[in-house]
Amino acid sequence: MKTRTTSSKLILLLLIGLALSATTAQAIVIEGSRPVGITFGQTARVTAANTGTTAIIINNGKFLDSDGNVLAEFAGGFAIDPGNMIAFDLNADDIIRESNRIEIRAVITAETSRGLLISAEVFENDTGKTTVFIAVGK
Repeated sequence: MKTRTTSSKLILLLLIGLALSATTAQAIVIEGSRPVGITFGQTARVTAANTGTTAIIINNGKFLDSDGNVLAEFAGGFAIDPGNMIAFDLNADDIIRESNRIEIRAVITAETSRGLLISAEVFENDTGKTTVFIAVGK
């Protein structure tokens, strides 16, 4: 089990990055070119926190599979006020698929990245135990 957890952490560390230099209308992307796998009984969560002094407008967010299909998404058009955060989940049990594992990636589009911190985690549904956690940002 330790090998799997260590491997998962290494994979997620390699797979998740943030485009910190994003400007207005650019996507702030949690690295999409190298997906991470989740399986039944797990949930992937992306959290965005506003550590700045002005509201950050989130345009949208979504989880994609390896073919670019949208697995889950939320409509944006809302602000994260300073000191607040949002979380967006993808429960692997809700995904219809042929095998027990699926490769995913997440994309969040915002108007600015100034003061925006992103984290990603994978946790077990039955215990809530986090198996992988990565903080991305400044």
